[in-house]
Amino acid sequence: MKVLNLHKPGDIRCEEVPVPTPGEGEVLLKVMACGICSSDEARIFKDGAHVMPIVPGHEFAGQVEAVGEGVDKSLIGKKASVFPMLPCFECPSCKKGDYATCSNYKYYGSRNDGGMCEYRCIKAWNLNILDDSVDYCVAALSEPSAVGHHASEVGGVKKGDKVLVIGSGTIGLLIGFFAQTKGAEVYIGARRKESAEFAASLGFSTIDTNNTADQVAAATDGNGMDVVFEAVGSNKCLIDAIESVAAGGTLVTVGNPAGDMDLPRDVYWRILRKQLTVKGTWNSSYSDKANDWHEVAGIMKDKKIPFEKLITRKYSLSQCDEAFDFFRDHSIQKSRVMFVMHEKESEAYNG
Repeated sequence: MKVLNLHKPGDIRCEEVPVPTPGEGEVLLKVMACGICSSDEARIFKDGAHVMPIVPGHEFAGQVEAVGEGVDKSLIGKKASVFPMLPCFECPSCKKGDYATCSNYKYYGSRNDGGMCEYRCIKAWNLNILDDSVDYCVAALSEPSAVGHHASEVGGVKKGDKVLVIGSGTIGLLIGFFAQTKGAEVYIGARRKESAEFAASLGFSTIDTNNTADQVAAATDGNGMDVVFEAVGSNKCLIDAIESVAAGGTLVTVGNPAGDMDLPRDVYWRILRKQLTVKGTWNSSYSDKANDWHEVAGIMKDKKIPFEKLITRKYSLSQCDEAFDFFRDHSIQKSRVMFVMHEKESEAYNG
């Protein structure tokens, strides 16, 4: 089978390896699609992974081909995406079922081999079963969708709220979609004209984050937004987000920063004097208590959100150089770039 193996930063190769055999508690997943996340760019080309060589990719979906000992055979043939976190099940968070805050987790695609391959053995516990009607590339959006759904839940978005999402990447747009399904009026904050145009084509109002304060004031009669999501991870965007929240409103931090975050005193004072609620969000819920993945699976089945519009291009594994070149060209407007496996290599992928 083909895999993309990361040997060291900047050295990723399409290689042939044997198809694995599922062990106890595992299934063999025939991977059909795997998305490239922004975190993959840093991991593959700059920082490397926790262990190398490694197969990257934590946003993947496929069909169950075989099961190992102790796994229900009725899973064979099921369509599924993969919750990529491997909790320790021993720490205080895990014992409460709060796996996203596990202290000693592993992860498909960064600490364990991930989904940029044709087959992968995974723990049956990590399978998120999907309806047969869900397209495999849409299914591979389950991970960022679950993150976006989780953020919208953490923000407590409700009908009639004015919501600003600062960040027009895939997760920012997904947060916007989930906020819309809750009845909110959603604005997407974008820095580039092309990004704003794409958000507008999806039905969102937009805010030019080159001039956030004036545009938010105009959109809210000077009152500010009820809920603001910072989905970039930059110092400027965090400051803009704080300054955009209405008195008594909520700020949700989602973006993963590349460096330190610093707040001017006047901006910090706004948190105090406007009595803002500030919440951080990490990953998604996946337990019996709350499960963003199951919620997303239902939404994908019901086609309540046009997930397919977030898929910009598709490539085969052997086209990895071309795929990563396209993905890393930040002058081009794009959302998710996908690897599609088990289809004839063809330029028709990108129609």
